[in-house]
Amino acid sequence: MRELLDLWADLRSASRTHLAVRGVAMLGALLFTLALLLAGPGNPVLWTGLVLLGALVVLHPHTLLPVVFILFAVGAWWANVEQVWHWALLPAALGLLLVHSGAALAAAVPAQSPVPDSVLRRWAARVGLVSAVTVAVWALSGALAAVQSGAGGALPGIVGLAVLAASLLGYLRWRAGTE
Repeated sequence: MRELLDLWADLRSASRTHLAVRGVAMLGALLFTLALLLAGPGNPVLWTGLVLLGALVVLHPHTLLPVVFILFAVGAWWANVEQVWHWALLPAALGLLLVHSGAALAAAVPAQSPVPDSVLRRWAARVGLVSAVTVAVWALSGALAAVQSGAGGALPGIVGLAVLAASLLGYLRWRAGTE
């Protein structure tokens, strides 16, 4: 019981930027839960469990709780969503990204010290880059799923190749700029 009181005191004395980073992790947990709710049948016990695990991640980000949340969330998605590709997969993936990155940054900085602005900018840029790659992979997998099902004729294949080509071009330009 003493440990829970210590965690609560740690959370209450945390800096505003640290609380904001922890809030991002909770926002990610809520985003994933909403995506799961929209994607498949599920049940209220499952949704409540995800929200409670997300709150525990916020309370204790420097333990294995973020891993437990992500594994539980992936298992819940796998068990409740029957389709191979679903439009709600994008917000679900972005939610898991926010849980992971928010918990990792919260665990890396002591709660009472403010997170430096340079760290927040670098963190936001990296999360933005991974989000952009996630959107590209989501679109490509959606196009491939549509091609596999035969829906849309050749259009999904063309769109998928265009997304792949644009991603490759963007990566090559980025690499050329850093060298």
